[in-house]
Amino acid sequence: MNEQERAQRKERILATFQATGSIRATARQLRMSVNTVRDVLRGTENKRPRAVPSAPRQSLLDPFVPMISRLVLEDHLTAILVLQEIRALGYTGGYSILKDRVRRIRPSKKTRATTVIEHPPGAEGQVDWSPYSVNLGGEQRVVHAFSMVLPFSRFMVVRFALNEQLDTLLALHEEAFSILRAIPKLMTYDNMTTVGRHISRDEIWINPRFADYAKSCGFDIHLIDPGRPNQHGSVERPFFYVETNFLLSHRSRFADFEDLDRKIRQWCDEVANVRIHGTTRERPVDRLKRERSLLLPLPSDRPEIARMVTRKVGSDFCVPVDTNRYSVPPRYVGQVATVKVVGETVEIKVGGDPVAVHPLNHARYDRKVLPEHEEAFKRVTPSRRLLEQAFLRLGPAAEDYYQGLRTQRGRGAGYHLQRILRLSDRHSASVVCGAMAYAARFGNYSADAIARVIAGRELREVASPAPGEVSAPPERVKRWLEGLDVETGELSDYDRIIARQGGGEGGDDEPR
Repeated sequence: MNEQERAQRKERILATFQATGSIRATARQLRMSVNTVRDVLRGTENKRPRAVPSAPRQSLLDPFVPMISRLVLEDHLTAILVLQEIRALGYTGGYSILKDRVRRIRPSKKTRATTVIEHPPGAEGQVDWSPYSVNLGGEQRVVHAFSMVLPFSRFMVVRFALNEQLDTLLALHEEAFSILRAIPKLMTYDNMTTVGRHISRDEIWINPRFADYAKSCGFDIHLIDPGRPNQHGSVERPFFYVETNFLLSHRSRFADFEDLDRKIRQWCDEVANVRIHGTTRERPVDRLKRERSLLLPLPSDRPEIARMVTRKVGSDFCVPVDTNRYSVPPRYVGQVATVKVVGETVEIKVGGDPVAVHPLNHARYDRKVLPEHEEAFKRVTPSRRLLEQAFLRLGPAAEDYYQGLRTQRGRGAGYHLQRILRLSDRHSASVVCGAMAYAARFGNYSADAIARVIAGRELREVASPAPGEVSAPPERVKRWLEGLDVETGELSDYDRIIARQGGGEGGDDEPR
């Protein structure tokens, strides 16, 4: 309102008030507010202070805005994950206001028009891989997410693997079909070599082994057309959901591969397949119940999905499978083993006989030894310290003989210790100690020397017997060795006994 209009309004108010004599009557007649008439009459119409706008009402979201910005811009969390985070900090507001705030904070992306493909129930399943970098126990690892999705129900089976090999793909198909309790009539894949690929515009190659598997299950194979990713949208979109919901909620950090596997199973069962889907407005698990009757039933005679490899048992009594090693009984070292990997189990056979069963190890460059194999190894090849302790317990002569073994045999002394201990088990400690005392006189420190003495033969005349082929000593020699005082006795007496072994009657010193 300009100055001229204000002057004209003032004249009308003054004239009307003079005629009516009442502020209210003037206001009614001129259709103005009482305050406006009163201000003109008092001369304060231009001096009334302007109304101060009230402070905006504080939102329940305001105290959490800095955290919301960090979670969205730095951690790249979705609105639903942000809601979970701030709920734990005391936020009691709704999801819609939070979603609007996240939309304003997050930089907008340019969307492109696409074609919506309708999928009838029971007609199709889609499978694909997607690699992710995650932290497993402090080590950054690349894992491969396998996803099978039914486009109609949006029911999804997601599992992680350490590779995308054909055996792994088949095993995960088996697990997914078992969860669905049915098989889609058509399975669609991207161009993956384990399934097939487009050779030319009109020619498609299908992996023969996968084709045999599909035939045994009864489903058809379709490879999506190159450059048409929307044909595979039902399985591509869930990967985004896995990344932005499951992996982000755990910050892509897990204790180990088993922890990752356990949590993705739980997430599928308790989150992904029981949520209200944004497009269908139904839970995928509910739509699957309606769809299952239109799927193919599981065949009862499906072949067992297993991977067979042939490996040689190494000196560490283990066989290599992928990057890990699995133990067998030590007696099979050097032999050829057949390894069967089926599901989460590693079965090892030698000569057609099963010798070990291990759970599949999802780590890398690890060695898994069963307790019974470790104990067998210790019995066959005990530690040097255990050998020393057992050997020195034989008697006083053992300590000197052990020092001689170490001097003459060096690192090979352990071998001789084992053989001498076996001789003591067979012939008694006293016999072996007497033999060691005699052999030490010749400076001959070896298990072969002890075996010769016990057999009653000259050290320089008899070749070394093969392990385990030492015959029992003559009874006369054995009795004499047991009674020999190795500390003070005259070893020359034993020389005569050895020389006359098998002869006629001897003197008092000759064992009878």
